[in-house]
Amino acid sequence: MIEEGKARVEVEGVFYNPHMKQSRDLSVEVVKRIPEELYVLDGFAASGVRGIRYFLEAENVKKVAFVDINPRAIEILKKNIEINGVEGEIIKRPFEDLGTNLPYNFIEIDPFGSPAQFIYPAILMAKHQKRFYLSVTATDTAVLCGRHKEACLRNYHAWPLHDWTCHETGLRILMGFVIRAGYVYDYWAEVLFSFYYRHQMKTIIKFEKGAQKIHDQLSHIGHIYRLPNLQKGVGIKERWAGPLWLGPLFHKDYINPELKLMREVSEELPIPYHYHLHEIAKHYKIQEVPPIKKVIKRLGGTRTHFSPLGFKTDKKIEEIVQAIKEA
Repeated sequence: MIEEGKARVEVEGVFYNPHMKQSRDLSVEVVKRIPEELYVLDGFAASGVRGIRYFLEAENVKKVAFVDINPRAIEILKKNIEINGVEGEIIKRPFEDLGTNLPYNFIEIDPFGSPAQFIYPAILMAKHQKRFYLSVTATDTAVLCGRHKEACLRNYHAWPLHDWTCHETGLRILMGFVIRAGYVYDYWAEVLFSFYYRHQMKTIIKFEKGAQKIHDQLSHIGHIYRLPNLQKGVGIKERWAGPLWLGPLFHKDYINPELKLMREVSEELPIPYHYHLHEIAKHYKIQEVPPIKKVIKRLGGTRTHFSPLGFKTDKKIEEIVQAIKEA
């Protein structure tokens, strides 16, 4: 029996990753700030710890349905639901076979590997509703980060970059894929919170009916193109990524600044790219690399949660190089 947040759960014999507690902490913070009653579908429940925490820690969560097909998981879920007094049910069917028009307005998608194949089924479950929420986790970061480019194109319909920007471009590819899926059914999107953490990419998005608002935000779907002078000797395909989400990673109403990662994301410049101090210094043969704090102070930029040596700035590359030399 382990304790996490307000939950006490049995995890023996089912998948449970203690390193993802922080990710679940952040998700709970977002969920409890959603200003409406939520009926949650925990799509890949395992021990049920995430859905149980939603019910116990977010007063607006009224009921949770736990989905799994593993017999051991079903057994554990029954025990954990009872122990924690959760108002909920267990559904013993594959997620993609649950059907349409289900009574849930918050759908959690946290599978092993890529969530891509589950996005359209999730939207179909909720498409009779004016508004719903998707909480999507991807652990296939090697694909989203460009180690397997063709797989990224196949799964997410986007071309990735395999360089220092890959964690951000990968997250934005995931977000772009999920948001474009909503567009197909005339849902515009509002990003509540998105982040990268320990080989995991996570986004929580509100979808609401309104074709006109989709047109208003299409400028947030596009491509990232990297300066050719930073990529001598590589082909044209290695210089761009997308389509991906170019818009914000968060909405201020869902941020708890007391949580370090939330605070870091909320303090980043709202631009869809970042630089890596050592990579810039290496390329421009800068022998003495100053501390990143000095570089950022000179540039007037911000740090980024995507990398401890990453920074965001809207300055030109020549100004960045000069700042590194002079800091």
